Amino acid sequence: MGQEYYRRRLKANKMRRKIASIRSSIRNFRVLLRLVLIVLIILFGLKVLKLQGWYLNQELLSSADERVIKIEGNAITPKYKIVDLIRQIQLPDTQIFRLDTSEIEQNITQLQPIKKVYVRRLWYPARINVVVEERVPVFLITPSIEAEPISAITTDGVFIDREYMPISPKFKTYKIITYGVRGDDYEKWNKERVDEILCLTKALETYSGQKVEYLDLRNPTDVYIKLEKVLIRFGEINDTALVRAKWIATILPETEKFKQKIKYIDLRWEDAHYIKLEDGAQNTAPAAQKDDTQN
Repeated sequence: MGQEYYRRRLKANKMRRKIASIRSSIRNFRVLLRLVLIVLIILFGLKVLKLQGWYLNQELLSSADERVIKIEGNAITPKYKIVDLIRQIQLPDTQIFRLDTSEIEQNITQLQPIKKVYVRRLWYPARINVVVEERVPVFLITPSIEAEPISAITTDGVFIDREYMPISPKFKTYKIITYGVRGDDYEKWNKERVDEILCLTKALETYSGQKVEYLDLRNPTDVYIKLEKVLIRFGEINDTALVRAKWIATILPETEKFKQKIKYIDLRWEDAHYIKLEDGAQNTAPAAQKDDTQN
């Protein structure tokens, strides 16, 4: 009995050692397999990251091919100007997701019409979308009624020169006739000056029910403003401008009483307003008491 018992114990111990050895081998195999898989994944990842699809094709970029670069939001700025600025940048030969686009954005914002720029990086195949936010033009500058606009002024007081003309008709703009002299250089206008003129323009449209066709600022102290049906001799655009603009709502109905052709409505003073006729006659408008001896 004793020998039989010890044989069983020995056999059982051998079996446990064998099982333990097998388990240990399995664990070691699993660890080795994990290491091999990790190495393979790293090698595969490195191989994938070196694929050409992660890199911008510089030739296609230089030719502004839409497979590599798309530009959105540029209603005023020509595409070639944006592309030229991108070409001037020495982009690093790196994967698209590692590409720093801040220099691209800074360069493009140097263009007069551009207010903001955002460059979106799109992965595989590598490409970029340049999304621009442009300033809003509000005044078109021209030296005469017949001439085409030579420049524009935006709502935030930024001057846009001739190379961006013509401005897209999708923008609501007003024509301003001026030489940029006599103390009113439009290239130096700021937002405050733009707001002042724009506020007056919209006020006249509201009170008259007519669209403003142009503002003649060739003489800043004697401004003429053309509505659809009548010309206004407005005088200087100053602190009293909005007060004088309100009178147009009262005066316009009076113009329908005249058979003669009206030369202009005179709104140069707060308390005296006149209707000037083509034949040289002058009629006092409602609420006006003061005589005008000027043409």
